[in-house]
Amino acid sequence: MSSRRDEMLKEMGLWPRWRLRQGDAPLGGSGSAGDSPAAAPLVQGVHSRGYLPHLKAEGGVYFVTFRLANSLPGDVLRQLETLTPEQRSSQIDEHLDAGYGEAWLAVPEIANALRNALLHFDGSRYRLQAWVIMPNHVHLLIEPLGKHSLSEVLQGVKSVSAHEANRILGREGAFWQPESYDHLVRNSGDFDRCREYVLQNPVKAGLVSAAHEYPFSSGFRGASSIAAKHVPGRAGGAPALRDDRRARIMRMDWSELKACVASCVDCELHARRNKTVFGVGDEQASWLFVGEGPGADEDAQGEPFVGQAGRLLDSMLAAIELKRGHDVYIGNIVKCRPPGNRTPQPQEALACEPYLQRQIELIKPALIVALGKVAAVNLLGREATIASLRGKVHEYRGTALIVTYHPAYLLRSLPDKAKAWADLCFAVDTMRGLKERVTTPI
Repeated sequence: MSSRRDEMLKEMGLWPRWRLRQGDAPLGGSGSAGDSPAAAPLVQGVHSRGYLPHLKAEGGVYFVTFRLANSLPGDVLRQLETLTPEQRSSQIDEHLDAGYGEAWLAVPEIANALRNALLHFDGSRYRLQAWVIMPNHVHLLIEPLGKHSLSEVLQGVKSVSAHEANRILGREGAFWQPESYDHLVRNSGDFDRCREYVLQNPVKAGLVSAAHEYPFSSGFRGASSIAAKHVPGRAGGAPALRDDRRARIMRMDWSELKACVASCVDCELHARRNKTVFGVGDEQASWLFVGEGPGADEDAQGEPFVGQAGRLLDSMLAAIELKRGHDVYIGNIVKCRPPGNRTPQPQEALACEPYLQRQIELIKPALIVALGKVAAVNLLGREATIASLRGKVHEYRGTALIVTYHPAYLLRSLPDKAKAWADLCFAVDTMRGLKERVTTPI
């Protein structure tokens, strides 16, 4: 084994104990932490980008650090290149905790947006064992789930949060440093050490006196009031976050959920709305139709699909012998109208996602019909075209889901109405199969 590979494994605490599983490729396979999700992800092996080593193990838990683009000065980066891996890791931590750069993550609105992005797919694409958002960097203890690679997970979180942060700051350009550091957790002792490091980082950096006092961390205990702590390079500090928003929403009944949506101010769409558009229909429906967001008519009346597109949707339902409110529920990805009927921004969809998830849990539909690309992409959690999604049975958290065109699109593209009719027929066949599966004795 080469000395360079020995060095990488030693830095991660894996040499000489690391061994590939039988049948896996040799160490040093291709791939990187910045690979496109479309590329085959490296799940087993060692590779290096720049001067930070990476080791991948399928089903592994990782300690991950990623940082703002300007968090380390150029002269510091040049000095780091001359150090050993052990010295480099220690020096990076010291410089990060000193608060170099703009410390944008100390802005509460940006930290909250990143927190929402991190929690969005927690439990579906990955499992967060511990996390902390520091003023200029982030530490995660994370376990990718299923076929989701670590690089795919990090790319998604960084992309969504960078877009929202740049919007808040009114800037353009790189927000995150492309390189990240990841360490494969090798045993329970290593896990405990990494978890403690994540939770204690705000204490070590002098931001709080106890880990449970830091609001942007999995260790936060939700104290009702916390004295503002000084953040290097910024006046004041971040206020306490409320208790886990998603967890609270997931405990709500229908009346609580409706009241919460009606008073929601968790994204900027609330500022211009007339009425929130919660959803309408049979709260124990077999059919759930999900659109993109309210338009002008919906914003005025507080009900989804009441304009011209709504009348077309009603006709589509009638064509397959369904009726609004009778075994049918209709909702949207976002509950407030985007200005000018534009596409909801990622952070707006993230803010509303727990509401829709809770609605689906309460309804327990047999089949979800996603109306249009925006609804499909947000429900499925991946980018794709309508053409590639039509005619297939997908899944949202264990519930069957199919995709068709949005009625508003069909009003502009009449030839595609024939395709939408084919989708509706496919939906009827799918529902029939789902019901037969339930009623057929095992």
